[in-house]
Amino acid sequence: MRSFRMPAALAIAAALGLAACGTGGEHRTTGGTFTMAVGTDLGSLDPYATTLSLTRLVGRFLYDSLVAVDADGEAHPHLATSWQADAERATFTLRKGVTCADGTPLTAADVAAALTYVGDPANRSSLLGQWIQPGTRATGDDTAGTVTVTSGRPDPFLLNNLGSVPLVCRSALADPAQRAVGKGGTGLYTVAETVGGDHYTLTRRKDYAWDPATATADRGSRPDSVVVRVVISETTAANMLLAGQLNFAAVFGADRQRLEARKLFKAESTTPAAELFFNQAKGRPGADPLVRRAVVQALDLPKVGKVATAGLGTPMTQLLSSAGGRPICPADTVTGNVPAFDLATAKSTLDEAGWKPGPDGVRVKDGARLSFTLPFVTAPGNGTAAAELMQQQLKAAGVELVPKGGNQLAINEAMSNGTWDLMAIAFVWHQPSQMVPWFSGKTFPEGGTNLTGTRNRAYDELVAKASTKPGKQGCELWSQAETALIRNLDVVPFQQIPQSVYGRGARFRLDLLPFTIEMGAA
Repeated sequence: MRSFRMPAALAIAAALGLAACGTGGEHRTTGGTFTMAVGTDLGSLDPYATTLSLTRLVGRFLYDSLVAVDADGEAHPHLATSWQADAERATFTLRKGVTCADGTPLTAADVAAALTYVGDPANRSSLLGQWIQPGTRATGDDTAGTVTVTSGRPDPFLLNNLGSVPLVCRSALADPAQRAVGKGGTGLYTVAETVGGDHYTLTRRKDYAWDPATATADRGSRPDSVVVRVVISETTAANMLLAGQLNFAAVFGADRQRLEARKLFKAESTTPAAELFFNQAKGRPGADPLVRRAVVQALDLPKVGKVATAGLGTPMTQLLSSAGGRPICPADTVTGNVPAFDLATAKSTLDEAGWKPGPDGVRVKDGARLSFTLPFVTAPGNGTAAAELMQQQLKAAGVELVPKGGNQLAINEAMSNGTWDLMAIAFVWHQPSQMVPWFSGKTFPEGGTNLTGTRNRAYDELVAKASTKPGKQGCELWSQAETALIRNLDVVPFQQIPQSVYGRGARFRLDLLPFTIEMGAA
């Protein structure tokens, strides 16, 4: 998840599985340091608590999973060598010889404990309901080396979701403070140094010998260390890349031209740039569906999207994203379901909802002003300009918009405590089941992840039906469920953007980091 900030220094969650291209004639080197830029501080490194896509990306260097899911959505062996799975139950056979970062063996009981921990609602994991269902329990047989998991409720994408959960060793499982600094890992790297807001240094484990089946880089060409640099300015990131100070940076705006001219290695895809969300909690203006409709009618979303994406964006046609070519359930759920820009109709809708023009032009009802707070990321990108344009457009309809700029962590804080009215953020969901907890159940202040406080009966009923059908067999129902959200304006998708991640001195595949990094490429 990320807030209004596109183009941005890095928004990698949507870049999983990008097609890669670059110049020829590269040579491989051994060891060295791989330096990557991120556009925000990573905050807590706890893989069971973070909601930041960038933190989850870096977490892949620290924590392994049972399977490796590629850009096409196919699961391949990693810590598990084989498995049997349906929508309700899975059994994994573990690879032998896997150890934790502290050198202790990783047992089947350890893996089972981690999965059960995430599945326990009392632990309030950010992965709950997305990658692992509430009430999920696992048992481990250390002698047989098997882990048996019973899902708390049916999950048609159980293998990919459950198999992708980052596994924390027993030493840090009950200690969030250790996880917050990246300890208790099972992955290829460990954290050597953290300087908040500046950089994170990771060191490769010398004892690591259990690559996933999808690894493309030979061990000799992997970096000995990884430095994650916090580089907020996109122009600065481009300059550092061209100067050889970075091996990895995402650049979306005008600076791309300089990088293209140098014919650097590049990975490309298209990612959501902005979706509108209304806080529907009691007492918030967005709780009224007529107010939500009026706000959307008063916004010229194509113009807002053009400003937000520096003219690079195009209209979205569905919420689901693709890790490779096409979404797992391709459909047009947007066209005809989002109200068009119409200022006169917006004013009429507000009249119908009982909001009348006040003395200063802002509409009032029962003594309250029709005012929305809009948290947004101030830098990098065009978030400020887009927020100001939205403010102007809504003012014409008598709606007050109060933009509140900050960094990504501040946006997450507002989201967590419910102190917002309207957000323009982008979520990347590759499987429809992953979006369910964001639109149902408890809200963030209540201990859940229902971002808006959505109560959409049609959506819930369709999800229940779709969840009984394995994989793509439920796609029609999942698309109907998504449509139900959009028609009710529980989410308003409106802009996507091409995304380019550039490399210098290294090649990589983003869907399979860190096992695809090859040092020495141009």
